[in-house]
Amino acid sequence: MAPAEIKRFVDRFGLEALLDTEGKAWIDAGLKYLKVSSSEMLGRIERDPKLLRLPLVRCANLLAIGRDEEGWKAMP
Repeated sequence: MAPAEIKRFVDRFGLEALLDTEGKAWIDAGLKYLKVSSSEMLGRIERDPKLLRLPLVRCANLLAIGRDEEGWKAMP
């Protein structure tokens, strides 16, 4: 994902909401035990999008993270 697209989701939901802290990529990277700054985490996300809770869905100005069927239904 492009950095500007990631920023759009971060601005709306916050960085923590985007992270898949239970996923294999998170565990394999050892992030469960590390303190990482927000800017460093954004860099990691750009390099490894598997750290994100997917899907990230955007339709115009409407955004949804993960399995958000109600959010999807609100999208035209």
